[in-house]
Amino acid sequence: MVRVGRDRFAASGRKVVTMSDKKRTKLYLEPLDGEPEATPGAPAEPSSTSSTGGAAPADAPGTSRSPMPVSFEPIGGPARRPGAEDTDLANTNPANTDGDDTEADARPTSRTSRRRPASETRIDVASGADPLDTRPRGSSIVLAAVLGVFGVAAAIVVWWTAVQTMGGQEYDNLAYAGFASSLPGWLSATAGLLAQSMSLGGLHIAFSAVIDVIIGIVAAVIVVSRKRWRLLVQLLVLAVVAFAAAELLKGMLPRPLLNMSQLNVGNTAPSGHTAMAAVAAVALACAVPRVLRALFAILGALYTVLVGCSVVVIGAHRPSDVIMAVLLVGGLTLIMLACTRGSGMDPLGTRMSSATVQIVGTVMIVGGLMATVYGLYLVWQLGPGLQYSARWAANGARVSGTVLIFAVATLVFGAVLALRHVTAAPLSKAGLVGAPPAPPKRR
Repeated sequence: MVRVGRDRFAASGRKVVTMSDKKRTKLYLEPLDGEPEATPGAPAEPSSTSSTGGAAPADAPGTSRSPMPVSFEPIGGPARRPGAEDTDLANTNPANTDGDDTEADARPTSRTSRRRPASETRIDVASGADPLDTRPRGSSIVLAAVLGVFGVAAAIVVWWTAVQTMGGQEYDNLAYAGFASSLPGWLSATAGLLAQSMSLGGLHIAFSAVIDVIIGIVAAVIVVSRKRWRLLVQLLVLAVVAFAAAELLKGMLPRPLLNMSQLNVGNTAPSGHTAMAAVAAVALACAVPRVLRALFAILGALYTVLVGCSVVVIGAHRPSDVIMAVLLVGGLTLIMLACTRGSGMDPLGTRMSSATVQIVGTVMIVGGLMATVYGLYLVWQLGPGLQYSARWAANGARVSGTVLIFAVATLVFGAVLALRHVTAAPLSKAGLVGAPPAPPKRR
């Protein structure tokens, strides 16, 4: 390779001088200044610039130092295999200095022959070649499904603990009586207002039910205006399943009489009003665009807490009924989010990570977990006084019941907020935020 390269430069009127005492990979080209070229086999002339008279030149045949190898770095073109370089250079005509080695350039190397064209490796977003364009990541689907099943299982555990055990019934009975006295004034007034009912054609409809219907209609209008047809079907199925589960379970689940002092003997779990309020709030939080999800998740959690407290204030439900309803709706919602596909997701040009969703979702989840642990700690502290219906135990039961309702609602809506975002806006392989936005339409 080096010999052929030198012949090419010699034929073009230049000579190659290798500076072995400098950088190894540099070639220095100097124009000829009239000196005769050295013929092959002729002895090398001694250097006239040597500082010592008896020192032999660096390139003299008798010296022990060997010349440093010359390395050539390719400027461009396809890479060649090491074994194919000598063959290609040997078949190249040295006199052809115009770069028209058509015969050598026409032969593709083994590496370039295996390389796929760029058109074949480019992701076609319009055809849905990237699976993340039409469905969430597999890890997000699994996480939503697992958390959803866990939420439903937690609702069953709450019912069994509060209904099938003596301590659970005693706790519910103490928290049920005089629950309004443990709430702050503004919270008790708001909960009482939501518990009020209105007569319509002989039917008594609670104000909270009217608000639920209004929220559901607003959520449906937003989904239709954004053309999220699959999400519309998902939310309708969620509302039907949650309402049916709340009403059917209330009539099917037994409630043994373990505590003779309980005020309400019949089964009231889960709370249907709380379930419908949670469904309406969840639907609106899932229907709004990305920039509003965090805000409506917070508002939805607060609205669910108010409705849950209102049904306990009027004596229609126990605190465990409200907690069970929120966990049941949260679990069904997460299972619904695991089925997100196609039009239920955000458009490709609008997908991006949201700092607001991350911060608010993290605060709600962590805060909900910490409040749940604190509420359970209060319940554990009440153990010695439950069987005697002590006054301090009754006050503690009401406070812990309020804390647990708030904690569970915050935790559920934080999980829904986080899972809604990761299932609706997965970052596609087509780019950091999915496909580039479409150009504006001409009016």
